[in-house]
Amino acid sequence: MKKYDERETLFSRVNLEKDSKDYKEFYSNHKDTKVKDDSVRRMSFRNALKKSDQFKELFFPIISNNKLYIKNLHEMAENYKVKDKVDIPKEFHKNIKEITKYYGATDVGIVKLDEHSYYSHFGGLSESLGINNYGEIIKPNYKTGIIFTVKMDLELMNRAPHYEELLTTEQTYVKVAEVGSRLAIYLKSLGYDSFSNNSEIYLAPLVPLAYDAGLGEIGMSNHLVTLEHGDNVRLGAVFTNMDLETDKPIDFGLTDFCKKCALCLINCPSHSITHLPRMVNGRQFYKFDDTSCFELWTKTGTDCGVCIQSCPFTQGIDLDKVKRMKDKPELMEELVKEHLEKHTRRKYTKHDLDIVKIGDKK
Repeated sequence: MKKYDERETLFSRVNLEKDSKDYKEFYSNHKDTKVKDDSVRRMSFRNALKKSDQFKELFFPIISNNKLYIKNLHEMAENYKVKDKVDIPKEFHKNIKEITKYYGATDVGIVKLDEHSYYSHFGGLSESLGINNYGEIIKPNYKTGIIFTVKMDLELMNRAPHYEELLTTEQTYVKVAEVGSRLAIYLKSLGYDSFSNNSEIYLAPLVPLAYDAGLGEIGMSNHLVTLEHGDNVRLGAVFTNMDLETDKPIDFGLTDFCKKCALCLINCPSHSITHLPRMVNGRQFYKFDDTSCFELWTKTGTDCGVCIQSCPFTQGIDLDKVKRMKDKPELMEELVKEHLEKHTRRKYTKHDLDIVKIGDKK
């Protein structure tokens, strides 16, 4: 089984300085992505937003300091010292899940971690935390993963790919960091060393772990698709050395449903999503053109979100039928038909929300 390597992720690849030592070393072993990566290397997609200077002056600051908030939350959790160990009662995993939800998580699952759960190396994506970690080996120091979702605002997401989509994405990343940092501090106060993964630093890829934790299945978009909120969620995780009872993956038939639906593929403006399966460490993902996806970001000025918006599970689906649809293609077709009749191919709201609506000049 091949370990995941964060250096192979798109953001790490395109963040490399062209012709640097790290650049030359990486592309000596990854020649297949070099030309496409160079075409979008170090491009800033935030500046591409097609809005007036007044709009940018007024509304960019809503999210411009989010990385600072996340940095402060990360440092709080990292600097908190582990206290004397407290004995944990049986079935404490139930308490942990409720506490995580109390902190703001939408859903929670627990997995056992092994060395293949982790990235092999950092990809150098923690500059906002003041950490230069490119190429550092990640040590598998924790044995339990508490994986959680935080749902995004559907009304904002339905404006994708416009600025409102970016507002809910960025807001949710802050919430994920808050939940994770509070949980890590809580676990440390009980005597168990813990680490909060957030959008600025990951020890592991979270989609496979969220799947293993039973929080959803992997959809054609390569996102985790949950039953109640589709892929309109962000993932967080706290790794700890507390022994907890773990969860198992669920199977409600999403792989076959995606074949009947494919709205994320149909609506994808960059044609990055495919229906071609690929197995990664025993889990089914789909072939995906991450470079063309990011190239679109550099043109829209947001991180798009059309695939999230397009998913019937995101917009709300008849869960009673979903629970019965496995191995029943006719029921899957009925669910897709119901979605199209209610929302059309893509539920898109064009008008600006009040939060970014500019009124008349005084």
